[in-house]
Amino acid sequence: MNEKQSLERRRRAIMEEVQARGYEAVVFFNEVIRQNPSNTIYVMPGALGDEHQTLVMDSNGDTTLVMPHWGAPRVRASGEYSEVISIKQEKGHHIKGTLEALKKYPKDKVCFDMSTVSAQMWFRIAGELGIDPAPVSDISDHVFKLRAIKDEYEIDQICKAIEITETAIHVLIEDTMPGKSVLDLKRELDSNMIELGAYEFSFDSSIGFIKGNTTEHLKHGDALSLDVGVRLDNGYCSDMGRNWHVTWEKATEDYMERAMTAQVEAINRIKPGMTGNDVLDIANELNRELGFKETVRTGHQIGLDVHDYTMPYAPSFGPIETDNQPLKPGMTLTYEPNRRDPETNYRGHIEDVILFTENGVICLNEMPYRITW
Repeated sequence: MNEKQSLERRRRAIMEEVQARGYEAVVFFNEVIRQNPSNTIYVMPGALGDEHQTLVMDSNGDTTLVMPHWGAPRVRASGEYSEVISIKQEKGHHIKGTLEALKKYPKDKVCFDMSTVSAQMWFRIAGELGIDPAPVSDISDHVFKLRAIKDEYEIDQICKAIEITETAIHVLIEDTMPGKSVLDLKRELDSNMIELGAYEFSFDSSIGFIKGNTTEHLKHGDALSLDVGVRLDNGYCSDMGRNWHVTWEKATEDYMERAMTAQVEAINRIKPGMTGNDVLDIANELNRELGFKETVRTGHQIGLDVHDYTMPYAPSFGPIETDNQPLKPGMTLTYEPNRRDPETNYRGHIEDVILFTENGVICLNEMPYRITW
């Protein structure tokens, strides 16, 4: 499956639900950069990093895009949309262009994805249309439900994000040596991920010490722990963690061996039909067996957001009630239980992205846990 086929599948599944609910058109906003546009990106990947856009899809298969004037001629020439309405890059003009795009539809036949629109925009649009500003026509619940299950293309994109991340980590580990500062390592890591093809970071990466350190620079016997991820230009994210030595030491090797055993064994124990809370129980059972403190959570959904929360339509890994539902094929979650040794206070971070299938789970990460020893 390629990007075009995946996008057609997503849009078709949304429009089937739109029509089933009695509407003729659905509206997605990309109002302000970084203002939770993930559902818009789900139907319009190019929206990432842009703003002042409105996408209207209707039951006839037509699509109307409202967008800033400076890019409109190029998009109009592409033939990707049935109609392109150009506006000045300003909220008032964005609203005016959206109203123009909607004038062809009866006001009671238009629904909206409320997850991508600010309260200010929604109240102004609702007021202009003369409709109830209460979110009675919100379609975002269905989009969240669709986003919870990934198709082949989406999984492939998550794997590409993982590959960039893992390559950057390999370079980072090669550059780790006594005398370097953690700040310098983080700067190198971040720049390498962008050079390798990341659009941006899916969150601010962090490098910490497994056994604690009060000095600015690395020294012999230190061991490091990493939490890092990237986002591709179509929105899909990675999130992963690994532990490694600055120079080898028996005490931290023992900790890392136990943490590695817990990670491998837990993923192997996850079976079809389990709930998110079942997975949390597995993590804590292994933590008790291997001398770690229990953990209150052990992972989250991942996709177009690094914390891709589509609850209550998909579970994370405990312990709330919405996590107590079966994990389904096509779901992607991170597995990252906290593992702290109460005797030594050593703590590290191992995190993988796992894909649920009909037969069990697949770990999408390929980087080994034992990296430097």
